Amino acid sequence: MKTKQRISIGKWLLQARMETPERPLELAKQRKRRKDWQRDRLVILAVDHPARRELAAGGDPWAMSDREELLIRCAQVLMQPGVDGILATPDIMEELLLLNEWVVASGGPDFLSEKVLIGSMNRGGLSQTVFELDDFVTAYTAQWIERMNLDGGKLLLRVDSESREVARTLRYCFEALVDLAELSLPAFLEPLSVPLSTDDMVRLVGVASALGPTSCHRWLKLPMVPDFKRVARATTCPILLLGGKNPGGPDELVDNVERCMSAGENVRGLMIGRGVLYPKDGSEPAAVAAQLAAAVHGVKTREVIRWDEWKSTHWDG
Repeated sequence: MKTKQRISIGKWLLQARMETPERPLELAKQRKRRKDWQRDRLVILAVDHPARRELAAGGDPWAMSDREELLIRCAQVLMQPGVDGILATPDIMEELLLLNEWVVASGGPDFLSEKVLIGSMNRGGLSQTVFELDDFVTAYTAQWIERMNLDGGKLLLRVDSESREVARTLRYCFEALVDLAELSLPAFLEPLSVPLSTDDMVRLVGVASALGPTSCHRWLKLPMVPDFKRVARATTCPILLLGGKNPGGPDELVDNVERCMSAGENVRGLMIGRGVLYPKDGSEPAAVAAQLAAAVHGVKTREVIRWDEWKSTHWDG
């Protein structure tokens, strides 16, 4: 495909899908992977919400419904130093692999090189349905995570003591954790209590730590509840903080991250989506990402990397 022709992102991705449908798999296998990332503090961008019928962000109920805009925001965030990777469903992961190839060919930065790529697995509990807590695997399997040369898999475990469906979700998560363990793939497990409270999360962390045949390579993704130190002390597994559906404005979000990062040595970073992609106060995603990365990695805020100049010479729209 010609890189000098002005073309919209959507049109180019459609063209790539039709002409070279296997290209994302090729790009995934060729990418430069990051070594020893499990020893590091991490800032991971989470973009698996649309697969579960969740489109609201930043006060806009349809914010994530424009796929081109979503992908642009993802790329902007991933370009920032200190943003270490992405969690996504297969469609978004493949689109970003294709978009990254186009960006590099256009003279821009490789925003996926040495990033930690996590495949989202159970998206079957569609939001606001009667079966929401019956959350089966409908996206990546462990086998496809390995085939796509990704770095690990993520599972969501929502627990409501009033719902029988949770027992089935426990089983789905157990089976997926077995599959990940057999391939020695890291597992990111996100336990959430319904309703959410510190006491319930302390109890639930014990369940999440023990689920599956091994806790090796187990990471927990946990919400920033009050008195987070109690939650952190309930496990020795490394923890990534969860932004949640309503993470607040950028300043409030950074304050919460700094508070929870100090709760224990096992709090190792942040896995966040809507709070950085669609900031509540209308801030630029790149600027908020740089601010959060600085808070997690304990450095001064770096200069924000922008792509407007070279983008305008190659893309329409």
